[in-house]
Amino acid sequence: MITSLKPVIGAIQPVIEAIRPRITVILTAIFAALAFTGGYFVSDWRSASQLQRLNSQNAILSAASEKCALDIRSVRTAMSTLTEVAAEREKNATEAMRHAAAVAAKHTSLAKKTRALPAVAAEHQYEAVTREQIEYVQSRHQTD
Repeated sequence: MITSLKPVIGAIQPVIEAIRPRITVILTAIFAALAFTGGYFVSDWRSASQLQRLNSQNAILSAASEKCALDIRSVRTAMSTLTEVAAEREKNATEAMRHAAAVAAKHTSLAKKTRALPAVAAEHQYEAVTREQIEYVQSRHQTD
């Protein structure tokens, strides 16, 4: 039986030798296509993994950004309130200074008048002190 196959193998061998480069090219093309497809799937898997990671980071950063925006709004509100309070205090301080200036002017005038008075004789000092005390009490009741 082996002897009968030799002529068939001998006839097929040149055909096989002629087809061998084509088969090699076809097999190389198949392996290249498989490698490219495998690389594409691996790349797609990596991209999906990276996209998921980036989405997670984006959610964290968005939450932090919202908290920051809320903090900024609360600080702006607080600063606005502080500005209003400072303006009100300044207005009250200005009014108090005007009132204090009027009172100071009155006391200064009274002090100048008192210094300008002549000295009282020793025998009349009791009556002068009594009169000044009565005037002082009357002036205090008028200003209250």
